[in-house]
Amino acid sequence: MAATTEDHEWLTLSEASKRLNVHPATLRQWSDEGKVRIFRTPGGHRRFSRTDIERMLQVTPLRGVGLSSYIVSEVLQRTRQELPVARQQAWATGIDENERDRQREAGRQLISMASQLVTRTAPTTEQREAAQRIGGEYGALMARSGHTLPDAVMAFIFFRDSLIETVFTLPETTGLDRDATLAIIHRVNDLLNDVLRSMMSVYVQAVPATGRGQ
Repeated sequence: MAATTEDHEWLTLSEASKRLNVHPATLRQWSDEGKVRIFRTPGGHRRFSRTDIERMLQVTPLRGVGLSSYIVSEVLQRTRQELPVARQQAWATGIDENERDRQREAGRQLISMASQLVTRTAPTTEQREAAQRIGGEYGALMARSGHTLPDAVMAFIFFRDSLIETVFTLPETTGLDRDATLAIIHRVNDLLNDVLRSMMSVYVQAVPATGRGQ
């Protein structure tokens, strides 16, 4: 969508992309698709209305608390949608409602911690300790309920996939830079690896080798 030079103050592609915290290629694509107005200089360079860019910042959850809240909401929604099928899996059976409620709360804590990694360079010591505690509690639960170690790992994968798939959609749903998205995925996986290691360690300690699922 083109605009006239009478409009308002104009920003270069670099200035506008930095203001929105997106890659210049993403903003260039948006302008080609008509999602944001541009003015072209005689030399063919794009110029973006500062007013339009400020308006986009108000309505798009691009970063910080807004993006963290978006991730929490999307993961919970995705998990609810997949729950009917998931409950038919072996790893979802044999757990009473009280234990299930505790695991739901632990899952929400993990989602919240992972979403905070949007604006942090790495998990904090406190987050790692919490992740290890949650993983250990889940490993103990799966051992008590008679599930095999593969069942426990499959339950973890179900949770992890819902979270990672949500992060993968960020470039399309929020315009977040793909490089930034990959960095978020790396940090989230780093935290979830702590969960998996702790879960497996506690499970192995709780179940003798002869009774462990193959």
